[in-house]
Amino acid sequence: MHSENFLLVALAAEKFACRPSQMVGLEDSVLALDFDLAAAARLIERERAALSEIRSGPAEGDREVGRQTREERW
Repeated sequence: MHSENFLLVALAAEKFACRPSQMVGLEDSVLALDFDLAAAARLIERERAALSEIRSGPAEGDREVGRQTREERW
C-alpha cells in the first residue's frame, strides 16, 4: 500500500472509530495487529510533523499576507 493511501486509511479509521485492519478486511489476527500498530505509528508521525511545522513557523516563501500555506495531496 502506498504511503499516502496508508495514511488515508489510518485517518478514516480514526474518524470512524474502527481499526484500520477492519477497513481493509484483514482476518489474520497477527497481521491485523501489525497493520493497526503501523497505522498508529503513521498517525503519530504525521502529528509530530504538523506540530514541528507549527512551532518552526512559516518558511520565507510560504507567507501569503500573514497566512501560512500548505500543499495537500489527494
